[in-house]
Amino acid sequence: MSAVAVLAVDDPRLDWGRSPEVGAYVRALATAGSDGALANARVALSALQLTDRAFAIVAPVGRQGCWLTSLAVTYGPAVRDEIGRDLKGPQAWLFHAASLAAEGLLRLTRADQAVYVNHLLFSTSLYGSWTGDDLDPALAALRKAFPDRAIIWRSLNVADHPGLLAAMDARGARRIVSRVVWRLPDPARQWAPRTDVKADLKLAAAHGLSVEDAPNPSPDDQRRMLDLYAGVYLDKYSNANPAYHQALLRAAIASGVLGLRVVRGPSGQIEAFAADHVHETQLSSPMLGHDRGQAQRRGLYRVAMSLSVLRALDLGLAVNYSAGAGAFKRHRGAQPALEFMAVFDDHLPWWRRIGYGLLARALAAMTPSLERIAL
Repeated sequence: MSAVAVLAVDDPRLDWGRSPEVGAYVRALATAGSDGALANARVALSALQLTDRAFAIVAPVGRQGCWLTSLAVTYGPAVRDEIGRDLKGPQAWLFHAASLAAEGLLRLTRADQAVYVNHLLFSTSLYGSWTGDDLDPALAALRKAFPDRAIIWRSLNVADHPGLLAAMDARGARRIVSRVVWRLPDPARQWAPRTDVKADLKLAAAHGLSVEDAPNPSPDDQRRMLDLYAGVYLDKYSNANPAYHQALLRAAIASGVLGLRVVRGPSGQIEAFAADHVHETQLSSPMLGHDRGQAQRRGLYRVAMSLSVLRALDLGLAVNYSAGAGAFKRHRGAQPALEFMAVFDDHLPWWRRIGYGLLARALAAMTPSLERIAL
């Protein structure tokens, strides 16, 4: 068993347990520098050594432009982009004003001066079998290493992490609602029999598309995939989404943190792809893209969305389907769950805690409505 401590990512004492690929990935990102992973965020990396595993720690550096590394961006520009797509009229104006106020408060109280534990710069963090048995020494080590930063644990939901959330609640964490995510605990039962899924799986053959694993994509193919991802998540949805550099994708592929499947058209060009992250018994898909210039009838989005679940079926894994496209995912058997961040700020001065506290209370008041919408 290892001693709990915060260490540099290249410290020889680090033991990543059953996830050595995560260690290789984090070391490669650290070598790329603070601005080597994302075009819209700068970060410093370290690691939390636990008794039987290690977690990556992300510390934002300077002003951020990505929701993965900033509460001010998450509840500011990112939310306003969603409001612009989904709401109209007085309701849109009301939520827009609330978002501006939240962003202003979070910036005033320096809420982005924080560290994110178990963060690989993906939209979803997977915790595997960790239930927080060594949470007390972990929090002590984090407070000692980062006395002027809040401690944030992301991607927690009651369905997957009841014990871990309870342990964090008992130690004074603030639960802050982040989003509604979609889960497939048993894709063989929930997903595979669906009529919509069966239709999705016929699309590739119907349009002359080929699906293949891509363990060693060329630099040109990597750039093509990042362009397809950006066309969907940055150009269509929000500039607050992660703008990945090729260095991050290269590190994720080389280490094995991401596995890729690509969809090629008759010419051989990549028209869609999915990049999956597997941790213990669960799979998430941090990157996905498709050619938006192609006709919608070809169903590239539907094909791409099926790739990760097919891999999960092959490996006997549960799927965290992440957020967004709720109607699409519901029709394919996914179940909604409210996702939380757990924020520890009791070591900070009172004025630094105001932003986290008010945000937590405001979102808690909205939780019943969010649950009704999700369910």
